[in-house]
Amino acid sequence: MASIFKTLTVLAGALTLMHGAAAQDFPVDNRPIKIVVPYTAGGSSDFLARLVAKKMGENMNHNIIVENKPGGSTVLGGDYVARSAPDGYTVYLIGELTNASLVATRKDLPYDPVKSFAGITNLVASPLVISVHPGFPAKTLKEFVDYAKAHPSKVTYGSAGLGNTLHLGGAQFASQTGIDMTHVPYKGASQAIIDLVAGRIDVMFDLPQTPLPQIQEGKLHPLAVTSKERLDLMPDVPTTAEAGYGDFTFATRIGLAVPANTPDSVRETLRKAAIEAVNAPEVKQALADRAMYVATSETPQEFDKNLADAVATVGKLLRDAGVEPQ
Repeated sequence: MASIFKTLTVLAGALTLMHGAAAQDFPVDNRPIKIVVPYTAGGSSDFLARLVAKKMGENMNHNIIVENKPGGSTVLGGDYVARSAPDGYTVYLIGELTNASLVATRKDLPYDPVKSFAGITNLVASPLVISVHPGFPAKTLKEFVDYAKAHPSKVTYGSAGLGNTLHLGGAQFASQTGIDMTHVPYKGASQAIIDLVAGRIDVMFDLPQTPLPQIQEGKLHPLAVTSKERLDLMPDVPTTAEAGYGDFTFATRIGLAVPANTPDSVRETLRKAAIEAVNAPEVKQALADRAMYVATSETPQEFDKNLADAVATVGKLLRDAGVEPQ
């Protein structure tokens, strides 16, 4: 009996060592690492994923690909990653705010937006630009707020969907300024921009790169950017603080996560490669050209905490805005 026990102990130790070595040596085979993007190709998130995947692949000397899985306001892609093997070969491009909003907007969410994932690191932060149709009766942010207060619920703002970052930006601005706007969700920001240019909606709180061509052509009028400093992309546009609303800043944050229970050593390998990738000068410049600024996490655990904290903050914001799970 003692001999059998000793043999089993040796085998258990060997398996533990093998598992640790496999995690330490990740990636251990030629399977490509997939970065799952829960949006269609061609958007800002897809651009970020492909830029980072290419550089991470070079850093790790491994094939890293991007796989788009749009649908269900990111639920399709999130569910796919949550159900994937926790081995580091499936990575999720996760928007902190949009992911957090799912608890408040979905009744039938098939996974937990915090417990189903293990964070790697945040990658970037990006502010929003507040733009109106040129015919809107306000040329400054203060005039916009004054008009909205004088016409409660009459001002309409478009977004890329319920709980999307653009929706949250508008809802938070309304909450902090005491105005009442009507939210108009679209299937994507590009569709909302079309209606804003046509004057069918009044305002958008959008990522700068999306409305930039229309702003440059004079088809949209920017009121302010939600960053602490002016953007190089639109240096003549004031910040919200310069426009008289110093308490309001807003940025969307996008990072990388893996399925829960992925070994810490695998997470750390991916974290180092990702941070090195976004800090490469050419990558950093390409991101800045789209108003995306490198904002990495100190540790994977810090990113985990940010994801959890966002659920509480965003949930309250949406409940206060009258949003109910659907």
